[in-house]
Amino acid sequence: MTPDGDTAINPYGILASSEGAALLSALEGFDEEHAAAAAQRARSLAPADVARAALATSFARRRAEASGKFEHPRSMFFTRSGYEQATSDAVARYRAGRFAGLGVVADLCCGIGSDSVALARLTDNVDAFDLDPDALACAAGNTRAAGVEGKVRLMLADAAGVRLDRASAAFADPSRRHGRDRVRDAAEYSPPLASLLARARELPESRLCVKVAPGIDLSEPSIKGALGGAALEAEFISERGTCKEAALWCGAFARVDGARRATAIDSEGAHVFDGDRSVAAAVSPIRAFVGEPDPALIRAGLIGAYSTALDRHVLDRRVAYLTTDVTDQSHDPFVRWYRVRDVLAFGVKRIREYLRERAIGRLVVKTRAFPLKPDELVALLKPRGPNPATLIVTTIQEKKTAIVCDPCEA
Repeated sequence: MTPDGDTAINPYGILASSEGAALLSALEGFDEEHAAAAAQRARSLAPADVARAALATSFARRRAEASGKFEHPRSMFFTRSGYEQATSDAVARYRAGRFAGLGVVADLCCGIGSDSVALARLTDNVDAFDLDPDALACAAGNTRAAGVEGKVRLMLADAAGVRLDRASAAFADPSRRHGRDRVRDAAEYSPPLASLLARARELPESRLCVKVAPGIDLSEPSIKGALGGAALEAEFISERGTCKEAALWCGAFARVDGARRATAIDSEGAHVFDGDRSVAAAVSPIRAFVGEPDPALIRAGLIGAYSTALDRHVLDRRVAYLTTDVTDQSHDPFVRWYRVRDVLAFGVKRIREYLRERAIGRLVVKTRAFPLKPDELVALLKPRGPNPATLIVTTIQEKKTAIVCDPCEA
């Protein structure tokens, strides 16, 4: 469905026409390394505002194809900021599952509509709002391409003030950028996080979910204060090993007040771990295997609960590495395991000699709780040779330690 108001002159609306499709087709051969030539070509074929929209969409489609963020990027429309902040198809689909079966869901700050599409497939209808007419025009094209335009009502409006009396629940994805810079303070989100959370009071059983940055400070008093006593669960979500977002589930959506959840999404689907963040893991010296926990597990503070449930240990409670003697090497969605070859006290000369003696040149370096970055260590170690290895360098019980290991196959 097109957004309320006149979108005929919106440049992104024009991109959805046959003329727009021809323009986008003419730009397919250009990448961002040749942006000047692409811009010249676009301006020769269309007015400046349409050319800019076509360039943003064309470049975003290329990035989306390379990243796998969307399943059908060639049929989608993007503003530059809309692509950067949009939820991936896999995450949007997973998160929409908790809204399944509800009536009308309000999508506040809908952007280019990736969450609106996922919600529309599992609920009765979606009322989607945004202040950016370009983003709404993209959302119109994207909901149409996904075949759900009849279930999504797009409206140009401020999420902070729209009426929610039709909604059975709401989802919000506030902007976390000022220009090209990410915003760290939740009070600087647009709209501010506290003002969005306060809207839970207007919804049945306070059913609200807000997408936030994974570095959110959940101890901030304004978060609980805004909810007026409603329960709050924090879920940290990683996709293919990267944790880029968290979700605050309010009211009836929350498992219990204060709950934490880690979710890892990979090619096999979504893997969920609910745990008690007060559980502390047992500490052990390095055993036959060391494990690198998924960042969602780390962000959620659930390493202790996860390792205790599976009878594993940590090397140091201040450093997120696990260890065990026994592993079946089957796929563990929350830990990447490595078989230990050797353990050395850290020293550049000592490790360099170790690598040279074994002709290890294909070296993957990982650091944590260590002053040097992986590329800095590679430059110092100068690995040479045909043989592979992984080198984990960290601090264990105040001692700088190097672990030479090999990744376990899933």
